[in-house]
Formats: sequence, C-alpha cells, structure tokens
Amino acid sequence: PKGLKLIAERTHGLAVTLAASIKEAGYNVLSKSYFDTIQIELGDLSGSIHKECLDNNINLNYNGNLVSIALDETTTFEDVKLLVRIFSKVKGIAADSVNVAENVNTTIASDSQRTSAYLTHPVFNAHHSEHEMLRYIKSLETKDLSLCHSMIALGSCTMKLNATSEMIPVTWPEFGKVHPFAPADQVLGYYTVFDELDKWLSEITGFAAMSLQPNAGAQGEYAGLMVIRAYHQDRGDHHRNIALIPASAHGTNPASAAMAGMKIVVVKSLENGNIDVEDLKAKATEHAENLSCLMVTYPSTHGVFEESIIDICETIHQHGGQVYMDGANMNAQVGLTSPANIGADVCHLNLHKTFCIPHGGGGPGMGPIGVAAHLV
Repeated sequence: PKGLKLIAERTHGLAVTLAASIKEAGYNVLSKSYFDTIQIELGDLSGSIHKECLDNNINLNYNGNLVSIALDETTTFEDVKLLVRIFSKVKGIAADSVNVAENVNTTIASDSQRTSAYLTHPVFNAHHSEHEMLRYIKSLETKDLSLCHSMIALGSCTMKLNATSEMIPVTWPEFGKVHPFAPADQVLGYYTVFDELDKWLSEITGFAAMSLQPNAGAQGEYAGLMVIRAYHQDRGDHHRNIALIPASAHGTNPASAAMAGMKIVVVKSLENGNIDVEDLKAKATEHAENLSCLMVTYPSTHGVFEESIIDICETIHQHGGQVYMDGANMNAQVGLTSPANIGADVCHLNLHKTFCIPHGGGGPGMGPIGVAAHLV
C-alpha cells in the first residue's frame, strides 16, 4: 500500500506540475480537480501542437481544439519538461525562458481525499520484491491439484500447457508498449500481423474470413452466436431463437447462448458421452420452425472425434439452423480436418490452446472467430 501511494502521489504531482506549467505558458487548462489527466484548450494552435508532438514521438488525445494528456507511473519528469517545451515553443516562448512549475499542491479537494486504511490484509504488506511475490504465487500454486500431481476431472480443452519461452515475445516493447489508441499509420506492423493471422487461420479452418476482435474464448462464443443471430434477422427469420446444446457441452455454451437472447434446448448424451444423434434429430425436427443453431465441440469435450459429426451438421442445416463449433479442441483437428470440412458455419479458436500464445481473459490472448462465406 505504501508503494502504491507513492506511485499515485508521484503521478498526480507530475500532472499538477504539467498543468501549472502549461497554464503559465498562456494556455487555458480546463481541468480543475483531477488525478492524472488534464484537458487543455488549444484554440487555433491545435495543428501546430499536433505537429510538434509528432516530431518528438508523442501522441496526445485530440478532440477538435481540445487536447487531453494522461500521465501514469511510466511518465518521467523529463517527459513533463519536454511537453512544456513543446507547448511553450508553439506560443513563441524561447527555450531558455521555459519555466517548469515547482512546489505544486494537489488539486483534489480535501473532502475527496481518502483517509481510511486500504489493502490492510497482511498479504498486501508482506511481499515487496518480485522474488517474494513469485515465491508467494508459487506457494498458492502448490496448494492446488494439477496435472503435475494426478489425473484431474477436467475437459480435454483444459489440458494444454504453454512454455514460458513461447510467451516471451509479449514482453517485447514492439508489442507491449503500443498504445491501443495509437494512430493507424504508426502501427502498420500490427496490421501486417493481423492480415497474416487472418489468412493463416482462414486456411487452417477452411473458413472465408476471421474476426480477431474477441479477447477470449467465451467472447468468441458470444460473437459467433451474434453473427448467427444477425444472419437469421437479415433473412427476416427473427423468430429463430432456439439453440440446441448437448448435455456434455462446455458450461460457457449455454451461458453465451442465453446472453445472445436464445432459448436453450438440451440434447441428450449417450453413456459414453457422445451426442445422442436420434435425440438431436428429434429435437431439430420439433423446433425446426424456430431453430437458430447447434453448439457443438469437436473433438468433443471428452476428447473424442465423434463419427456422426457430419450427419449432425447436415441435420441442423436441413432444418434451417446454423452450426456453431466450439474450437477449444481445434489443435486436434489441424492437419486432419477443419471446421468448414465437417460442416460448421462459425467457429471460435482459443489461440492460447491451439498456438501457444499467452492466455486470454482480455489480455494478450484472444478468441477469434471464423465464418463461412455466407456469414461474411
């Protein structure tokens, strides 16, 4: 907690210093009470400020004649001085006359400042180095049952491990230090990566196109189902809202279907875990008028290439539905078959499972979806 407070106070201090210095240079600082972000009115100097900042490898957030500047723990006093020099130069102030404010006071009102204790649990006050934190996390890990200790009752989609060496590239500044709002002309390398990945994944899956937008597998499920929903609505089939889901499906399948506004009908599983094809055909016929889709994992959650998969997909299509394939086990298909080959219309991929990138959850991992040509 003490360290966090020091970081916060330093960041706030730099923001106040920057605001006071820019105000002294003759600009109208609109922010009155703030923590780390200030907004400045530029008038007709917006273009000049923009050019000078680009010449110094700085991006700011422009909105008409307003600009916002956000500082964080990586900002240095030298960064602040550079910004002050840029704003002063545009105002015609000589470099040797630039003044950086000193001995500034907080802009946060006293009644808005926290006085109560925080992060009081001992765990937040016991580990103050990277090694100490790593050892603590390792101690938590050893308390858990894992594949290192015994067989565990998890689906095959969970049984994939990534080597640390495969995740090192995420630490490279070329990847890790790119701002999410960076101008498009500054991230052409990223677009090359996107384009190549789109082509490679399309070839592997057999689909017409990929969307790299979803950040995790569950988001991929939801995005895929929303594509199916939009497809039916575009055809005027607004009533198609039934999702058939096998009893053996991954738990996120029915959750995603519910979030997409669909009604879930469970398809029975046989004693060996496979889909009960007769039950599926009966329910597809029963709900043919309102059938939206089937959600199916292939290979199945229990790790089996179900021989009836093509028959299953054809049954859904015959009744006007689409097939969403959960791609958690996609790595088992690569080189043998593909989602498009078995008859799927949409499929999400967990790239941390199939291609060993870091795990998802909104981080560097992702759960892209591929779609057949009629869904592009």
